[in-house]
Amino acid sequence: MTVKELIDQIEYLYGKQPHVYMKRLINDALLDMSGEIQSYKASFKENLISGQKTYSLSDAIIDVERVEILNSDNKYEVIPYLSDYDQIREGDDT
Repeated sequence: MTVKELIDQIEYLYGKQPHVYMKRLINDALLDMSGEIQSYKASFKENLISGQKTYSLSDAIIDVERVEILNSDNKYEVIPYLSDYDQIREGDDT
């Protein structure tokens, strides 16, 4: 939804409002939402299955900051960030 569409929807529901006022409200709302998103952090655990390359994530996850795997020495190893899914599939033998 664009800002213009949002303003049109607000005017339809609540009548004509000054655009400067509505843009200020939209900007305030965006700042509030970004503050909420940045302050919410959680960690999740998943059991690994031998041979499985991909795992589904919960809808609650917005961004993955770090992935760690517990090795056989009971120490966590950080997995490097990989943004290109095709790099994962290149090694796929199936």
